[in-house]
Amino acid sequence: MRSLVALLLLLAVLGGAAIYLLDGYEALLNFETGFFSGALVLAASAFGYWQMVAGSGESAPHHDLPDIVEQIDDRYGLWEEGESEPAEDVKTLLAEEKARLKQGRRDLKTFLKTTKPALSLYRLGAYLVLVAGVFWLIRSETFAPVAYLVGAGLAPLGVAAALYFRRAVTP
Repeated sequence: MRSLVALLLLLAVLGGAAIYLLDGYEALLNFETGFFSGALVLAASAFGYWQMVAGSGESAPHHDLPDIVEQIDDRYGLWEEGESEPAEDVKTLLAEEKARLKQGRRDLKTFLKTTKPALSLYRLGAYLVLVAGVFWLIRSETFAPVAYLVGAGLAPLGVAAALYFRRAVTP
């Protein structure tokens, strides 16, 4: 964790210095605003995910959905056990299939249970900071989209590269 924070600070300083030398103060302001708001979104997402994983060990799963592999393998329920003999009448067969497919749909309650990590207050707050930073740069007439996007993308890419190389080195 400390190494990732040190890496992010190093990327902020080195990237900011490079952007300043290439394009000046306005580009530096855009780069740093994008970098820190991107890092904040990354941290909020990681914290929300960490809380979800920590809480899932203590209780049952957050949803009662079927196994996704089973759902992909047998999308239409052809291999379900306990099925009775197929109906001879086409109308009753269609009615049974409609009822079975309707039962498998997600309702609002299930949707909210499964999207809880995506709707965490940490993530929403971080995205609010990101949007506010863009609006502030636009309002002050200093918005440079390329420098902002480079800054916003450098934090997640730097952390992803560090995690990848850490895993590649550690057996």
